[in-house]
Amino acid sequence: MDKAPHDGFTLLELLITLSIVAIVLAMGAPYLRDIIQTQKIKNTVSDYQISLAYARSEAIKRNGTVTIVPSGSGWSGGWTVEAGGSVLKAMDARSDVTISGPGGTLTFQANGRPSATVSAFNAYISGNNGVAMRCVTVGTSGMGHVKIDSDADSSNGCN
Repeated sequence: MDKAPHDGFTLLELLITLSIVAIVLAMGAPYLRDIIQTQKIKNTVSDYQISLAYARSEAIKRNGTVTIVPSGSGWSGGWTVEAGGSVLKAMDARSDVTISGPGGTLTFQANGRPSATVSAFNAYISGNNGVAMRCVTVGTSGMGHVKIDSDADSSNGCN
């Protein structure tokens, strides 16, 4: 009497396979979280650089001052690009990303240069030293330059 071959998995084989998949996912989840958070920081810094270039361009085009203004809750709450009392562009708040920037507003003159020396705009994930902070400094020309933190310490800027 021949037995017919069985197709499929036994319950034991299925449980072992699911256990292995769960272990691999548990090991990879923290790395995936860091990748997602790194991308959020990159997007935030990119949006800020775009806002800088836009504000500088508009100041030259309008032959007047254009200002980048943090929201009422600070840079982490988003910012607007304004000229003559009207909002030209608005950027929304960033979830999970902590942003510290220059105190007050950043104003571009008609020649495209910032009206004052500007400190760095810093973006980082609070409590996660596995994701490098990024800093944008505005040079005297009005262009933003990005540095990546090398010492995993957000308290001292990008060193």
